[in-house]
Amino acid sequence: MGVVVLGVGYCGSFPTSSGLSYRELIARAASMAYQDAGINPEQIDGAVTVEEDFISGYSIADEYTPDQIGMVRKPIYTVPGDFLQGIGSAVMQIKTGRFKTVVVASFSKASNVLTKDEVVGFAYDPIFNRLGVTPHYLAGIEMQHFLSGSSFTAVDVAEFSAKSRNSALCNPLAPYASRVNVSDVLGARSVASPVTELMMARPADAAVVVVLGTDDEVMDTARKPVYVTGTGWASGNSIIERRDHGISAGTALAAKMAYAEANIENPEAEIDVAYVCDIYAHRALMHMEALGLSCDMLPFVNPDGGAQAGGDLFEATSGARFFDAVRQLRGEAGVHQIEGAERALVHGWRGVPTDTCAVVILEGEGR
Repeated sequence: MGVVVLGVGYCGSFPTSSGLSYRELIARAASMAYQDAGINPEQIDGAVTVEEDFISGYSIADEYTPDQIGMVRKPIYTVPGDFLQGIGSAVMQIKTGRFKTVVVASFSKASNVLTKDEVVGFAYDPIFNRLGVTPHYLAGIEMQHFLSGSSFTAVDVAEFSAKSRNSALCNPLAPYASRVNVSDVLGARSVASPVTELMMARPADAAVVVVLGTDDEVMDTARKPVYVTGTGWASGNSIIERRDHGISAGTALAAKMAYAEANIENPEAEIDVAYVCDIYAHRALMHMEALGLSCDMLPFVNPDGGAQAGGDLFEATSGARFFDAVRQLRGEAGVHQIEGAERALVHGWRGVPTDTCAVVILEGEGR
C-alpha cells in the first residue's frame, strides 16, 4: 500500500504573531491543507499531533488540538518529538489498513516563551549536564569536534549560513533572510565558541499541517501526487559523555532505514534535492555527512533558506522543510526550483542535547 501526500498547509513563519493564538495558527494551516487536498475534515480518519508540553505552555497539550484540525471524537496520536517522527507514525497507521487518511499537525508559538534557553536547558540531565550556562554549549562542543575530524572549516560553516540567508531573500516565508557575508557570520556575537549568533536559527512562530492518505485516494483528491517512499528515525547515545560529538549517529541510522525502504543505494546520485536540519549551521554539514551527501550537493540543500532563514520552529521545524519539499516536487510557484527534481530527502533533528533524528524520502509521480 502506497502513501501519498494529499495536501499541505503552512501558516508562518513570523518572528512574533501577537494577533494570532496558537490555535488560530493551526486552524489556518489546517484549512490550507484541507483545501489543498480537496477534502473536508469529516473525511479524515485520524490525526497525529507533534508537540511538547514545555513549548506549548500546557500540561497534556494535545488535549487542546482536536478542535482546530476538525478531529473532535476522532483518534489522535501524540508525538513529543520531531515533525518527521509524526509523519512516520502516520505512515504506519495508514499501512495498517485501518486508516485511509491521517492528518499530521505541529506548531511553534515561540514568541509566547519568555525564557527559551531555560526551556531548552530542561532537556539536559539535571545532575551532570545542566551546568547553569547557555544550553547551546553542547553545540559549541559539537562544532569543535566536527571541524577537527572533517575537511570542513569554520569558514565553510559561515558560508553555509550566509548562503542560506541570502538565497531566501525572495522567500516570503523566511523572516530571517538577510544579505550577509562570511565575515558577518564569523564576526557575530559569540554564543558558545565557535558558534556565533548568525550560525544559529532564531525562534519563530508557525503551524504546519500535512494530509496523508493511501494511493487509492490520490485520483480523487491530490493535485500532483507526492509519494512517501521511505521513513526512518533513530537516536544516538542519550548519554552526552559517551557520544562522539563529531558525527550524528541518529541521522546515519535513520537514513539507513529510509534508504532501504525507498530502495536507494547511492544517495548522492539518487537524491535530487535535500532539506536538512540546520538549526545550527555546522549541524547541517554534519547531517549531510551522515546522510552520505558530499559538498557537491550543497547547491541542492535547503534551496529556500532552511531554518537559518525561516526560523527555529521547535517540533515543527522539519515540517516546514517537508512543506518546502512537497512544493518543490509539485513544481509550484514561490519555491526555488531545482530543475528535474523528482526525489527529495527531508531530514529532522530534535535539537540539543539529543541526537534524535528522522529522515523521509519523497518522490514525485515522474520517478
